[in-house]
Amino acid sequence: MREDVLLRFLGKGLIDVRGDDDKLGRLRRTAVDLSGVLRETPVKATPFALVAFDPHVPATDPTIVQVEDALRNRWETYVNTFSGTPVTVLRAMLLDALVRACEQDDVVAVAFVASARNVLPFAEANGEQEIWAETLVEIERRVERRAEREWATPASIPIPDLEFDSPSAAEIRIRTQKTQAATLSPKFGAAAGPQSIDPNGSQIDTEGNPYWPQNNAVHWTHEFGTRAAQTVAEAINRAVGGLSLEGFDLPGIIGEMTTAFTGHLTTTLEAVSRATAGLQRRTNLLWWKEALFSTSAGVSYREMSTSDAAVLMAFDMYRQIPTFSPLSVAAFLRETVIALPTMDQEQEMPIRELVQLTLDAGVLDDLRTEARELVAAPEGRGSILGLIGHSEAVSQIDDGRFRDLVGVRPDTMLTLPDWSVWMLRELQAAQAIADSSGRRGPTSRDRTSSE
Repeated sequence: MREDVLLRFLGKGLIDVRGDDDKLGRLRRTAVDLSGVLRETPVKATPFALVAFDPHVPATDPTIVQVEDALRNRWETYVNTFSGTPVTVLRAMLLDALVRACEQDDVVAVAFVASARNVLPFAEANGEQEIWAETLVEIERRVERRAEREWATPASIPIPDLEFDSPSAAEIRIRTQKTQAATLSPKFGAAAGPQSIDPNGSQIDTEGNPYWPQNNAVHWTHEFGTRAAQTVAEAINRAVGGLSLEGFDLPGIIGEMTTAFTGHLTTTLEAVSRATAGLQRRTNLLWWKEALFSTSAGVSYREMSTSDAAVLMAFDMYRQIPTFSPLSVAAFLRETVIALPTMDQEQEMPIRELVQLTLDAGVLDDLRTEARELVAAPEGRGSILGLIGHSEAVSQIDDGRFRDLVGVRPDTMLTLPDWSVWMLRELQAAQAIADSSGRRGPTSRDRTSSE
């Protein structure tokens, strides 16, 4: 698909390089340069896409000027081939660059798909519809695959095996301490009577039992039992106290087992949490749809105007879901908006009026703050969030300038469900870009997720 983009424009007669392959090669190399710009600065994805969609984009738009400068770097004499500013050629290179970047960066793909789904139905494509349709389908499939992975609820949860190296058979050695008979003999002699014989045969005082059994049997028995028991106890304690166990680190083995089991349990719980995140997300959304209650405003959607409720629903859903979401999420939001009891799903309003209502609604203060954090003030073609986040810009522009900034006519008619979905897409694309570029602090969704 990537290498055919410029050829498709050539094939439909939308651009003309007069059959010169070298000129076509210069256009392609410029597109490669622009795809590199997108990867380095993904914030340009939305203006690049919105300019590429619009055959009537002003030649003075900052993106057109940037692309023309890039072409001039590759082809100084391009003006000899094209008369004036070759807007269609520049837009074709933008599309080629976007396709290349989308193949390598899902963030660019999200911004592309969001912009295309919002703006293309109202674009005056001048014979380009088929090119855009084929391109959008391919990129949308890529985003959908990524979203399905993040929202999937697996039938089973794979858990890794417990990793623990059991200790090898240890050689256990017991060291003993012997009790010598020569140590016990004098003590037993002392227990038996007042005198004994030493190894030389001489009579000695034992300094022990003062009685002989034949003279005072009762007292002798008591004295003998007490002294003999003490002697035996000392001998046993000395022998047992001398035992030692070598070659077996029981505390170390228990510590290793504890560490292994703790790590395994943590891994298991994390796997379960990841696997059930999609299910929990769906459950929360169903609860939200049935309750029709705004957690950001702390009030039921039934208690506000339908125009305010439609936009606030988009904002509240955006705060609940990840950046990459399947196409069915937009359909879910649409059905939730339609579920409002006073909603007329067929009623249409001009998009500029919808923007003004969003700027005026007090209940949408958080949305406007979020838009200001996510998107810079508009200087050229960009998202409607740029106008909502920087309200001072809206009051200073006429209808012509409005179209130049957002890519659709100010009298473009939208239903409230369509407007709600438009807002959700822009919020998700802006969040993806901000996350990727790391150029802004935590948004309200980040803060909500951390609570």
